[in-house]
Amino acid sequence: MKRVVVAVVGAVAGSVLLGGCSPADLSLAAVRLDGNGTPVATVRLCDGDHGSQAHLSSWPTAHADADEPVDQQSGWWPDYSAEVEVSTATFPLFSPPATWHTKATGPQRLQPGRTYALDVIGPRSGWDAYDIVVYFTTADLNRLKPGQVWADDRAMSQDDFDDLVDDSC
Repeated sequence: MKRVVVAVVGAVAGSVLLGGCSPADLSLAAVRLDGNGTPVATVRLCDGDHGSQAHLSSWPTAHADADEPVDQQSGWWPDYSAEVEVSTATFPLFSPPATWHTKATGPQRLQPGRTYALDVIGPRSGWDAYDIVVYFTTADLNRLKPGQVWADDRAMSQDDFDDLVDDSC
């Protein structure tokens, strides 16, 4: 009987450990406003890692309307026909690096009353895949003090963001 219990416990534990895992959510992206009020994003991947896809999407923050016009969906999406290698970068939010092969959709500016998501997915060296995502609103960015970024669902200093990335990697 003892062997049966040990075998069942071992099989369950093995299934949990070896079963498919969802990508690790890592706080490796931040958004801020530069001195001119332009939204700027930073994506910092761990050494040796690269992303395979990046996109910026938005949706109404409250009272979502199912009939919302497509042109209000500001952001950009990957060109799925292109091979992409997303790397560490700092760039104007609505002008991602050309090597990321993206296509713009809707107005290319921040709009009040919308939630945005900057999302990068890809493999990690020696680890499971990861998903880097930062959610924010125009109001979140407007509340930032000089020298702060929005990352991990909160305002923080650039140094704190660098520490967060170092801890995540």
